[in-house]
Amino acid sequence: MSKNPNPAGARPKQVTGGKSSTPKPGAVGSSSKSTAATTSKPKTTTKAVVARGNKAMAPLVGGNQIKMKEIDGILHPEGYTMRKIEPAKNYDVVSFARAMNDDFAPRLKKLFDIETEAAIEAQRTGIYIGWRCPEFKHDCQRLTRHSKCFCGHLLAEHNKYTGRSVRVPCQQCSCKAYAWIPARPEEIGEFWHQRRRDFEPALWRAKCKCKHHHEQHDPNTSHRCKVSGCSCGRFFSDFLCAACDRHWEVHETFFETEDIRAENGLPIGEHYLPFNEMPNLRNITLTGDEEDDSMYRALTGGQGSIPRNQRAIGNDAPVNFGGGSSSKSGFRPTYD
Repeated sequence: MSKNPNPAGARPKQVTGGKSSTPKPGAVGSSSKSTAATTSKPKTTTKAVVARGNKAMAPLVGGNQIKMKEIDGILHPEGYTMRKIEPAKNYDVVSFARAMNDDFAPRLKKLFDIETEAAIEAQRTGIYIGWRCPEFKHDCQRLTRHSKCFCGHLLAEHNKYTGRSVRVPCQQCSCKAYAWIPARPEEIGEFWHQRRRDFEPALWRAKCKCKHHHEQHDPNTSHRCKVSGCSCGRFFSDFLCAACDRHWEVHETFFETEDIRAENGLPIGEHYLPFNEMPNLRNITLTGDEEDDSMYRALTGGQGSIPRNQRAIGNDAPVNFGGGSSSKSGFRPTYD
């Protein structure tokens, strides 16, 4: 029989570099360190993730657990608030939006403030400035003097215009014709930008697919990119119109009078207001309250209404705010 070189219970010798690694009889410190290193830590039943960089799992202090509270049969952490979602009264998009958003009315009004201003301004001056695809019978965007051009300047910084203008050059740069460009991410349906902590609305610019924004492109001809080294020869929007889901470059900016729009079957007067066909939403965009139609009444037949046969066709014409019996329009809304 062969003899076992390692008696039962004895640790086999390890040789490193020709020397034995067996601890010497007098090396007490080495033995204690080895024993401590092989001692396993007691297991805990509850563990919590610790800071990155430490792979260990730290036990919860005192074994505390998050206290839960039950409200209406639903458990949630104590101290947390829970907003109850009321079911929509009607099965339509507006009712669902109102049910899901407590601030539905103020958010809608803020979103359409510029277009509401444009519609009222058009009704009072007789100049309709719209942005749309040429074949459309509606405007994708209503524009004002404060709307931004592709060149980066406002319409107010361009030459004077009328309801029959075709090309309105800029007074601040080489831009030869005003062309509207979105100035807010929500105008192209990108609402998530507002949720970012470091988002600066004033610094936002609409971009081309080459990743350079519109002010980095030539404001004339094909809008080629001016950034050195960029081979982009034309502005191709990397966004879509929020109203029709088409690209910016297939739209045009139109300056029109009421007569021109009426001949082409485009909405005029009170019909040019946002959501005119939906009274509740129309009232929200005007006053912020879906039940308050006072401003709509004033625009169509009360103080401030303007007869269509007396409306101006130039942006430098004085505004007639009416007020007399002769200033009432022939429109008589019917209320249920």
